[in-house]
Amino acid sequence: MRMMDKLMLWGAWALMAVVGALSAWKVSQTPKVEPWIAAAEKALNPKVRVMDPPPAIPAWNNPWDKTLPVARAIRPGGDVVLPRLMYVDGPPHPLMDVFVLPYPVVAEAKPDLNGTTLTWTLQNPPQEKLASWMTQKPAKPEGFLIQRQCGDEKAETLAKVGPEVKTFTDLSTEPRKTYRYWVLVTGKETNRTAYPPVQEPVTKGLPEAATAKTPSATRVKLVGGDKDQAVLRVETYDRTQKKWIAKTIVVAPGRDVGTSGWILNGLKFDKFTLVADLTDDEGVERVQTTK
Repeated sequence: MRMMDKLMLWGAWALMAVVGALSAWKVSQTPKVEPWIAAAEKALNPKVRVMDPPPAIPAWNNPWDKTLPVARAIRPGGDVVLPRLMYVDGPPHPLMDVFVLPYPVVAEAKPDLNGTTLTWTLQNPPQEKLASWMTQKPAKPEGFLIQRQCGDEKAETLAKVGPEVKTFTDLSTEPRKTYRYWVLVTGKETNRTAYPPVQEPVTKGLPEAATAKTPSATRVKLVGGDKDQAVLRVETYDRTQKKWIAKTIVVAPGRDVGTSGWILNGLKFDKFTLVADLTDDEGVERVQTTK
């Protein structure tokens, strides 16, 4: 190696040594910072990094075809998420039929000399408020009860008829009386207060009564006489024979007409025609003549 090259190489080494020594001297002159001072400085002068909001959450594909609102991204430091309680039904009930008996409605209570005839129809009850898994259906009647009350007497059950019967004739009535009738249905209904619902025997009816007033079974006709006495034909209806049985009675004014319940109040002539003032067995005043 030539002398000139050696001198240049030694000069470069010397320069590098001088630079390294100077750097070491500067580092030694830099004051040291205690760790707790550095932590305090960092706490007092935080470097806040503003983050971009997260992207919007896509709408949920609802398998039950219910529309849900699109969720939005939470704003940093601006939203508070609160829990929300939701009621979840238990396992679904199986569908079940609830049977309810219809009400019998008396359409007519027609009295005559042979008795009183009742006719009725069936009316389904109004729809009850039931659980969503219950379906109301009419129950089939098993029979009907006929009840009767006369005056202030206690109501009594006259008869029980089958489920297909819709008419009944009361042959035990008496003339000139007022009767009240009820028709009750019997059968099985679903007990809606029990679970699972069970069938129970029921007897029920409407509170309204059908009223019937039986006619008189006696009638009287003036057929002759004079101012002192009247000749009257009294007819009484015989229910067993279903015909009127007649007999003639002579009665003075102011007397009862036999046992018919009628009363002869007075007699007079009006232009040679005999006129009788009577009170019938229901207390109604009547005027009859021989014409």
